Amino acid sequence: MTKKVLIGKIISVFGIKGEVKIISYLSDPLKIEKYSLFDESGTSLKLKISNKNKSAIGTNGSGDAILIVKIDGITDRNAAEKLRGTEIFANRSDFDDTSDDEFYYVDLIGLAVIDMDSKKIGKALNVFDHGAGGIIEIEFDEADPKNNREKIENFPFKNQLFPEVNLQSGFIRIDMPEIVKE
Repeated sequence: MTKKVLIGKIISVFGIKGEVKIISYLSDPLKIEKYSLFDESGTSLKLKISNKNKSAIGTNGSGDAILIVKIDGITDRNAAEKLRGTEIFANRSDFDDTSDDEFYYVDLIGLAVIDMDSKKIGKALNVFDHGAGGIIEIEFDEADPKNNREKIENFPFKNQLFPEVNLQSGFIRIDMPEIVKE
């Protein structure tokens, strides 16, 4: 089964002919047209960027591009209004291949997390990027009160903390920092 990946969201309507504004989370926002898209329920969405110069009309607070698009079958403002808040997904298998030393954040979700001694200590639950760099959410096999570590912790996804990502073997190595909580 392929992973579904959130790549956009309908944020508002635009005009009276059924167009909508979407946020595109892609590094190249204009590529959103090339994917087979669907909503949370799996309903297919075919969209076409409709502003004349085929470019972003702006960005949100995180720097994600905002586009004006036309969705097949949506012909008026009332129908478009019903789509407000709809998340837009694509299948991970539709993404371009990466180099050996590259990966998509979605590829990290579910990988085992091992310590510097190669002992499995948890798994990657999620990866977030709100504009200041990646944050990886780890669910540890057990909490560690001695080191003030909760069952689920977030860490900046930096090379110093995560010196190795091995997709083929299915793990991320963490150089576990001391966690100080007050």
